[in-house]
Amino acid sequence: MPPNPLRKSAILVLTHLAALAVGFAAGIYVLPILTEQAGASAEQVQAVSQQSRYTGTFRKDLAGSDALHWASGQLHVSPQALAFEGSVAPGPDYRIYLAPEFVDNKEAFLRIKDRSLQVGELKTFGNFTVALPAGVDPARYGAVVIWCERFGQFIGAAGYR
Repeated sequence: MPPNPLRKSAILVLTHLAALAVGFAAGIYVLPILTEQAGASAEQVQAVSQQSRYTGTFRKDLAGSDALHWASGQLHVSPQALAFEGSVAPGPDYRIYLAPEFVDNKEAFLRIKDRSLQVGELKTFGNFTVALPAGVDPARYGAVVIWCERFGQFIGAAGYR
């Protein structure tokens, strides 16, 4: 029986589309790693931690975290800045929020996102420091959330009060 040219064309189209999808997904994952900025030095983290009034812990085992979306490390909150010592799963368009309460998943954060305050962008996946905007009192909040704006994905959170 001779090969069916229509079937052969369909297989070629499907395999090329699959390769394109895999390449696109790999690009989304790899691009943030390639464009990552240098993280905060140990000295920068220590400078904030010495003035911190609150501390918290980011854990990988939160309900909303998974193998591709997680943060693990120590949070230090001073009146003027946040400092994080640890690691964060790489990804695009991460934002750092002060939240009124601790949440551990996407749905819970979406319920309080309008009462949360975005204080910075995260362009590194290790230690970082973020200066708080003038007039922001971290005592009015209770947690820090790392959130992916582009995909609406919960990455991690740490309660500090």
